[in-house]
Amino acid sequence: MKNKVNIGLIGAGTVGCGVYEVIRRNRKLIREQTGASLSITRIADIAPSRKRPVKIPRSLFTTDFREITGDPEIDIVIELIGGTTVAAEVALAAVRNGKHVVTANKALLAHRGKEIFSAAAKNGVHVGFEASVAGGIPLIRSLKEGLCANKILSVQGIMNGTSNYILHRMSAEGMPFAAALADAKKEGYAEADPSFDINGTDSAHKLLILIALAWGGLFKISEIAVEGISPVTPADISHAGQFGYAIKPLASAKVSGGVVEAGVYPALVGAGSQLAAVDGAFNAVRIEGDAVGPVMFYGMGAGMMPTASAVVSDVVMIARGGGGVAKIAADGGGVKPAPRGSVSSGFYARFEAEDTPGTLGKISTALGKRGISIRSVIQKPGASSKKVPVVIMTRPSPESAMKKAVAEIERHITKTSAVVLRIAED
Repeated sequence: MKNKVNIGLIGAGTVGCGVYEVIRRNRKLIREQTGASLSITRIADIAPSRKRPVKIPRSLFTTDFREITGDPEIDIVIELIGGTTVAAEVALAAVRNGKHVVTANKALLAHRGKEIFSAAAKNGVHVGFEASVAGGIPLIRSLKEGLCANKILSVQGIMNGTSNYILHRMSAEGMPFAAALADAKKEGYAEADPSFDINGTDSAHKLLILIALAWGGLFKISEIAVEGISPVTPADISHAGQFGYAIKPLASAKVSGGVVEAGVYPALVGAGSQLAAVDGAFNAVRIEGDAVGPVMFYGMGAGMMPTASAVVSDVVMIARGGGGVAKIAADGGGVKPAPRGSVSSGFYARFEAEDTPGTLGKISTALGKRGISIRSVIQKPGASSKKVPVVIMTRPSPESAMKKAVAEIERHITKTSAVVLRIAED
């Protein structure tokens, strides 16, 4: 690429401001490393005059992103507006005009990735998306380059800092879910509307991107299990601890025989495992390759400067003449998602039952009818007139069988809803 690289920034929110500041602060260092001088020459934002955490000259702003995507002098377009509609229009307009694109938008890639990558390949430009998964952790580049000599066997980790922070506060302080969520908002870890974080959608988008990079197939979000953390209570965290586990917001995918078992859900992980030690808003992702074995990536998964660092790393890579386009196969890359309900797992189940003789036996019988074997039980004593928790750990069983058994128990025995969580493999 030419010595001077002109950049158009679309979206000057928190991350956009971080990108501007990183390039302003480290322009000399970047020039020394790449031989290219990076310059943000135009910024598109719907609110040019709003107060920002960094000072940006008003003269750089426009409210029309087309002034950037259509500007022949701009080499790289950074898309940081979020969403999947206007953001897709931005990305496609840029690549069709021969411009490289850098984005942190995991939803855009999860839903429109095939279209964008195909257009980029056709027009001979790069698409950088390091910041779309795990913030400042160099995870995407590691999968594309550092681990390219490996057949990837599995990807597993904590990919949403908000959910991890909430469960950490619930565990450390005994907070109920609502109080921990309010604390996450206060500390700036949760958005005003945290739905995508706590219901698993954010992690699911990220997992879909990693699946595409690992195995070539970009699945639909409806093809994987997606569950949120809101059913988890401090009591569940306490019970899990008695069994030797911590509860973490897990995103997991593994391949076997061309079938990918994938999902996002709160899960029990061994208390002595690396993932159990990941607290606060940090992310950690474990990738296993057939040659390298397991490797772990750990760091801040969000925030203005960590995410900006990842965005600028893509810009630098493109300025060096690298980057490439993710190879997402139209036919799914030879892999397909496992049928819903077919994946086997151990399960943790908490039932609220009448403290009467025979209740545990009835629950055990209902599970046994579906071929589910019980590994451990905690039954708290209580007054006969009150509901008491019956906590069961099962041996690995198909998810569909567990769901049918739990539905029968809820309907005919406990008459209340159960909390059911998966147990992650060690």
